[in-house]
Amino acid sequence: MTGESVGREWTGADLAVVVGDYMAQLERTLAGKPVDRAAHGRTVRFVTGKSDAPIAWKQGEISAVLSLVGLPILKDQPPRWSYDEPLLEAVEDQLAAKPALLTAAVRPAALFVAPPAIPLIETPPPRPMAMTDRLVRLIQRFDMGARAADDRFLRGLGIASVIAHEARRLSDRGRPDLAARIRPTGAEDPAGYDVLGFGLDETPRLIVVKTTLAGEFAPFGLTSAELALATARPEAFRIRRVHDLLGEARFYRMKPPFG
Repeated sequence: MTGESVGREWTGADLAVVVGDYMAQLERTLAGKPVDRAAHGRTVRFVTGKSDAPIAWKQGEISAVLSLVGLPILKDQPPRWSYDEPLLEAVEDQLAAKPALLTAAVRPAALFVAPPAIPLIETPPPRPMAMTDRLVRLIQRFDMGARAADDRFLRGLGIASVIAHEARRLSDRGRPDLAARIRPTGAEDPAGYDVLGFGLDETPRLIVVKTTLAGEFAPFGLTSAELALATARPEAFRIRRVHDLLGEARFYRMKPPFG
């Protein structure tokens, strides 16, 4: 069954129902509350008149859009990249009506019971994704990257997790002395990075940590101080993009040149 065949004839009202239901499930998930998937499925089938297959397909498209905007997704609905403009509009309408969901997507209740540092798994950087003007406007409107960067608790958890990972990496490679020197930056350090790390050859690594609860495609930006440091010290400047922090807890590396 193709995406085209299961995605036809979704009216604006149908999209409002399926997107609204998805958001309701996501809100409960982020709050750590149980979700009755079967009951939600029955409701969407009854209201839209659609069967399970097209509903599941559309939910996968919603996951794709939310991934690109920078929100967590329902784990049992992996992204499908066949979304269209009407779905973008439906997602935007629902997000605009749910400021509490935007807050929970950065700092859900589950974050407060997380350990001080979360073990991270390294993955390759994601492939670049095509962006339409409409999608870019949607991303810019809600600016989840800035919301995450402004949250001190989430930022601190990401930094602590990267410090633990870097220390473990050096210790495992026979350099516990360097592992002991890894630290978060303080007032005495130049602006533009979060962690002082080291390569195995003792060269410093000026590490910027960007953290999100969303997936690998969630957007993020660099501050003016970070960009200036990347230009002045490209040999030392590094990014650790921590994503899906309360899920599989993964990260990928980046270094200059960017773009």
